[in-house]
Amino acid sequence: MGEEKVSESRPNRLPKQDNFIEWYNALLDLAEIVDRSYPVKGTYVWLPYGIRIMKNIVAALDGIFKKNGIEEVLFPLFVPLQFAKINDKWFEGFKDEAFYVNDKELILRPTGEPAMYPMFKLWIKRGKMPIRVYETVSSYRNESKTTHSMIRDREIGFWHEIHTVHKTREEAVKESQLHKEIYTFVWKELLNIPPICVAKPRYELFAGADSSFEFYNILPDGKLLENGSINNLGQAYARKFELTYIDEAGNKQYMWQMCTGNGARFLAAVIAVHGDAKGLVLPPRIAPIDIVIIPIIKTETKNKIENEVSNLVARLTDSGIKTYADLSEITAGEKFNLWDLKGVPIRIEVGEKETDGDAYTVFRRDLNKKEKVEKTKLIETLQKLLAEEIPNVLLEKAAKVRDEKIKFAETMDAASDLIQKGSIAKANWCESEECFEKMAALGPSIEAIGTLTEEKKEGKCIVCGKKTNLLTLIGKTY
Repeated sequence: MGEEKVSESRPNRLPKQDNFIEWYNALLDLAEIVDRSYPVKGTYVWLPYGIRIMKNIVAALDGIFKKNGIEEVLFPLFVPLQFAKINDKWFEGFKDEAFYVNDKELILRPTGEPAMYPMFKLWIKRGKMPIRVYETVSSYRNESKTTHSMIRDREIGFWHEIHTVHKTREEAVKESQLHKEIYTFVWKELLNIPPICVAKPRYELFAGADSSFEFYNILPDGKLLENGSINNLGQAYARKFELTYIDEAGNKQYMWQMCTGNGARFLAAVIAVHGDAKGLVLPPRIAPIDIVIIPIIKTETKNKIENEVSNLVARLTDSGIKTYADLSEITAGEKFNLWDLKGVPIRIEVGEKETDGDAYTVFRRDLNKKEKVEKTKLIETLQKLLAEEIPNVLLEKAAKVRDEKIKFAETMDAASDLIQKGSIAKANWCESEECFEKMAALGPSIEAIGTLTEEKKEGKCIVCGKKTNLLTLIGKTY
């Protein structure tokens, strides 16, 4: 359908946020996250600053997965077509978006199941149970819709996919709850964004699946972005791929499986939710640089200030704070704008007053506010800002914006009006497929995203009027 418009020239300023996609694309370019001018639809080049942010996210995820006993593997990107066709219902959903290779004998992986599950069958025969593994790779979809970098791509980068295999449903359910807790932690503690988690209705699950959780964000243009899914696959794939074991009574039993995945959309959400008119606002735990030091130099004080900056860099670095001093030839004002654009959490200004005095001028990107910090309390103050205060402020600000976007609707007309005005409608619903489809019929790209897992409210289904305490969100989606 649509093509993502790619400009050969780099924008020279950040446009207003009123047009979200224009602002978002310009920010990707200006902050040097990715280069979107690569001449293949739905792909882009990761630039040094962007890849440092993304790899910080990946490294944090690696640590969390391993802490919870989920081991890393790496499978080939080539999937034999015969494996892809084993689960015919899966293949029906992906065959039109697959990239075919070697005279259609192979496809590039759209998801991991057809590559991994034939190997799981061998591993189970070798006695490896339970299986709890993940990989971080690229996934490939021949996307026909409009593409937007990191939001909807043909090459889905830094995609992590957890796959687990269990003997009982109880083990799989326990695993799904663990994955939900992991993602909730990632959203709150790593990305400082309050998550929206929903349970998908059964008719929206993978064929034969048991249950599913999905996470969403609300972007500045009032659209919902799916951002991570946790799927209890039940025994559907196990039956297709013959993943079985022999129980104590000598009977063949099918396994229960889980899969969980997400990728660079994590970073897309950070950019969209925290970003402002100046540029990026990065959560400290994923920022490549914690603190940038800007020397305010006059000719007669140059050596003294540069010595002060050098000593300060060493002091902060020794305390474990990622520090960078901008000693380039551009003006101090240009440096302020540059590092505001790149979203560095803290800026320290070092001029003659700071060199001779007992305090530094500290600028917080989360509040766009300067304050004086005594030199004797600097390390303690900065560590507290990075570990606690800035993440908490970002989380609270994001929650406030999210809550302002969501408005309760008691009728379909009210929901439609809210959505057309750029809001998200919250409504009671009965979880029936008929009511689900009628909500989606409110307009193009509109859907109900599932049942909120953390909130209930007594009321009547917005469509059929049936009494229920279940809630959903209705809105336009990417």
